[in-house]
Amino acid sequence: MKNQLALSGEKIAEKVYPQLLHHVGMIRGEYLLRELNQNILLSSCQQFVKDYLATICSLYSGEEVWYRFSELTNTEVNCLKGTKEYFDENHPLFGYRGTRRLLACPDEFQAEAHVVTEIYQTNPNLSLIFPFVNDAEQLKQAITVLRQHGFTGRIGTMIELPSAYFDLDRIMETGISKIVVGMNDLASFVFATVRNSQWHDMESPIMLDMLRQMQDKARIKKIDFAVAGYLNASFIEKINQMGIKCIIHYSSIPEIFNLEIDHPDHLKRVKEESKKLQRSTHDTARNVECLQENQSLDRR
Repeated sequence: MKNQLALSGEKIAEKVYPQLLHHVGMIRGEYLLRELNQNILLSSCQQFVKDYLATICSLYSGEEVWYRFSELTNTEVNCLKGTKEYFDENHPLFGYRGTRRLLACPDEFQAEAHVVTEIYQTNPNLSLIFPFVNDAEQLKQAITVLRQHGFTGRIGTMIELPSAYFDLDRIMETGISKIVVGMNDLASFVFATVRNSQWHDMESPIMLDMLRQMQDKARIKKIDFAVAGYLNASFIEKINQMGIKCIIHYSSIPEIFNLEIDHPDHLKRVKEESKKLQRSTHDTARNVECLQENQSLDRR
């Protein structure tokens, strides 16, 4: 079984191991923004995303290329240049992420929708995925907005939240063509734990049963079904044996297949630079907060 490729902004010059990876199952939009350190509201960022999508769609001409709308936590988006909407949350992983933020920040949604719609006009192999969807009602709202911007291509959704899992029947009635189960987030929320903890078990009977149920429903509705995340070789083998395709990160290819790639450090570098900015932004905000507190005490 051929799996699918996930890209995070890597500048590839040719198809990546096409004998193993059938097409681009996901481009993670947030890593394009984090690499540039710019909000999608900025025209320079919009052009950067357009150029990248046009290149990948051309490279994989005639094959599917799925772009996932930016899925940023508030900690990540607050430090991007050009950000106008700030949300102060104690637990950013649970807050305004993915589709929640798209609907809460219509200017950002409009900007990203304009970018992908423009690229789609000359690259009909481009399809779109909505991330971090709560339920069918929220997904319908997002699809409506996207269609109003003129996008007529295929649309898919991530299933990362238990609420979306329980609302899957209604979600499949929204006109989607693809379901991607985000294994890292879904396992985290099911077991109430963080990644890499002893309780985060994507291969547990509970998770596998959930996958089988979703797979069966998707098959009946003739909706493409795949799983994504930071997957290891044993999990991929087990999932493939179930007849489910995996979307494999470009950066994971050496570990999974023992094969070389041209940009092994790209994702690591983007993450490290982004973390530095987040720490700097946090420290600056904390200093301002302390200064305001001190000024308030001085007035007493």
